[in-house]
Amino acid sequence: MFKHNYIYSLRLMLRNKQLVFWTMAFPLIMAMLFNMALSNVESSEKTEPVRIAVVNDDNFKNNQIYKEAFNELSKGDDRVFDIKYTDADNAKKLLSDEEITGYIAFKNFKPEITINRNGIKETIMTYVVNEITCQSNVMIKLAFNKLSDEISNGNYNNIQKIFEEQSQKAFNGEDGIKTVTPKNMSFVMIEYYSLIAMSCMYSGLFTLTLMNYLMANISAVGKRSTVSSARKSGMIFGSFGAAFTIQLFGLLLLYLLLIFGIRADFGSNVPYVILISLLGSAAGLSLGTAIAVLVKKSENAKFTVLIAVVMAGCFLSGMMGITMKNVIDKNAPVLNKINPEAMITDGLYSIYYYNSNERFIVDAVSLVIFSAVMLLISLRGLRRQRYDSI
Repeated sequence: MFKHNYIYSLRLMLRNKQLVFWTMAFPLIMAMLFNMALSNVESSEKTEPVRIAVVNDDNFKNNQIYKEAFNELSKGDDRVFDIKYTDADNAKKLLSDEEITGYIAFKNFKPEITINRNGIKETIMTYVVNEITCQSNVMIKLAFNKLSDEISNGNYNNIQKIFEEQSQKAFNGEDGIKTVTPKNMSFVMIEYYSLIAMSCMYSGLFTLTLMNYLMANISAVGKRSTVSSARKSGMIFGSFGAAFTIQLFGLLLLYLLLIFGIRADFGSNVPYVILISLLGSAAGLSLGTAIAVLVKKSENAKFTVLIAVVMAGCFLSGMMGITMKNVIDKNAPVLNKINPEAMITDGLYSIYYYNSNERFIVDAVSLVIFSAVMLLISLRGLRRQRYDSI
């Protein structure tokens, strides 16, 4: 029964032109549009440094790490920033007059970034400041560990000197801290990551379609399936297997286009890229199942709901603005904690950018939990379904 329903489901889905377009053709079209629109963005932005302002108050003057970092980043012909050191009121005026991309103020020794819009320069500014923050956290931790060791050994002298030495070692890449980021890291890659996330979540269209064929209140096929003696588990698993097969084929086409056509770089951790794609596809399949069961409307209405949910998730994960994900993480982090597209995007980003697997593991586990929750909700909804007559 599994084999029969698997083959039948494959034929059913491949004959559905609307389904094939949204799950296979649409991501490919979007990838080519992104490439045409964004291929020259970074090269054009490299001609001049990003103009920013820094609020030069006591909080900043006493923050040696950021002072040194900004000083290094604003030197030379290939400098990243063109910095104006000023007060808060003038920084706001410069931003409103669009003379700067944004400004940075320090509160409790932590940087707060203010920008007017989302764009590549704003992304560069946010990205660099976040990197300095990560480096400074590492420096402080290493310095305090060293200080603790010295104090435990009875050495209470030269505490300031010890702190400065350890901070400098960390800043220069000593003590095991090394830059492992690929030199050709593209800020536009976040767009391709969110596109892959969208493709994964559009797999829900497969399960939504197949579930409609198994529900008696939606289709004639569902009526016959409900009253048939065939085992429902074989029918469902056969349908899911077929949906997963076609989804993987669609993802393969997208990756081939991105890697060989657009020349997008996904790093060297190919197994992790495959794993996050598989988990993302499973999340999409489970979401489609849940919407098919919970939305008590027509088939077209269910399709509309699913596409709306997926596109909303893509927006929050950075597809329509590459700084949007950072904005959501900062102001409403719970949204991206439950957003599967953000989990997939963040997982791909962590594979490419970070040397540690901790962030990737969190995203992978989150996708597994999301899929399990959606399937449990679907199962509960199916058990509650009753028909007066079919």
